[in-house]
Amino acid sequence: MPLKRDPSKALQIGFLALLTISIVQVGYWMYDHVSNALDVEQRFAAEYRHDADAVTALYSNGTPSEIANLLPHVALTEPRATVRPEALQLLADERSARINRFLWEGGFFLAVLLGGMAVLTRTIRHDAELRRRQQNFLAAVSHEFKSPLASIQLASETLVLRSKDSDTQRLGQRILEDCERLLRMIDNLLVTTRLEEGRQPIAPTVLALHAASVAAVAEIAERARLSAVQVSLDVPEDLKISADPAVLETALRNLLDNALKACVAGGGHSIAVRAARVAPGIELAVSDDGIGFPPEDAGMIFEKFYRVGDELRRSMPGTGLGLYIVRRLVEASGGTIAAHSDGPGRGATVTIRWPERAA
Repeated sequence: MPLKRDPSKALQIGFLALLTISIVQVGYWMYDHVSNALDVEQRFAAEYRHDADAVTALYSNGTPSEIANLLPHVALTEPRATVRPEALQLLADERSARINRFLWEGGFFLAVLLGGMAVLTRTIRHDAELRRRQQNFLAAVSHEFKSPLASIQLASETLVLRSKDSDTQRLGQRILEDCERLLRMIDNLLVTTRLEEGRQPIAPTVLALHAASVAAVAEIAERARLSAVQVSLDVPEDLKISADPAVLETALRNLLDNALKACVAGGGHSIAVRAARVAPGIELAVSDDGIGFPPEDAGMIFEKFYRVGDELRRSMPGTGLGLYIVRRLVEASGGTIAAHSDGPGRGATVTIRWPERAA
């Protein structure tokens, strides 16, 4: 879906369509007014000639002065009446004036429209170029951050394993947790950049949903325990889906991470991961009893940089990229995703549907 990847291209196409419609409309408006001016001239000229013929037939029944007063555009000449040349010239002058006015007005409007479209197109292209530079900058910075963070993480792991001092182990563990959080954010930035540029590889294969869910839950288990959040798992072992392994791993990781943040922000204490076979595929749902969101925002939460609670100044931590990445990856894998909440403070459920595949 190239238009979804590049909104500026969609805007350019929209403006081009609007410009085409406007040009056609202005052209028709000019043609219609010119045709109307010609028609009015011909109609009045015909009426004048008809009046002249009528006067000719009735010439003997009235005096020339009476007829001239009633029909000033008719010239009384023996043996018949004719239309005065100055009356026809007056019609022709009026027709020319109207046509000139319509052409000037239409041309001016068309020039303004073309100029406005040119400015908008230039602005859109400049914005697209700026966004491309920003994406390149984010990708470059993310890559630069990843190497030193990996080094810090390795050093911290070594410190925790070798040190017998409790304070050193506690501080080392905190460094590890912060490094993992930063690495997850960097991974999200890199995935977002690849998605925006259409470079995210998708290679669907048959995967066991239970094993992937267990691994994802295990990844957040310690953070959930420290936050007093209980994570339950109800995924049958026989469920298999067709998805890219990296897509499934990233989707589960982001959904669980988002649910944990929602619980912490909203004072929730439970996360439930459930899966079942429903026609025409497999449905995976991640529910929490956390911060929730207004029901009308169910579609907005999958937009880039959207964070629940922004309008209330009670935002969840994070960059607002997790659910956006999940939606893009799921849709690229042939699945669908939806979210539901009964309102702020009442938790939320994100549901993914994938096509089922037999082993």
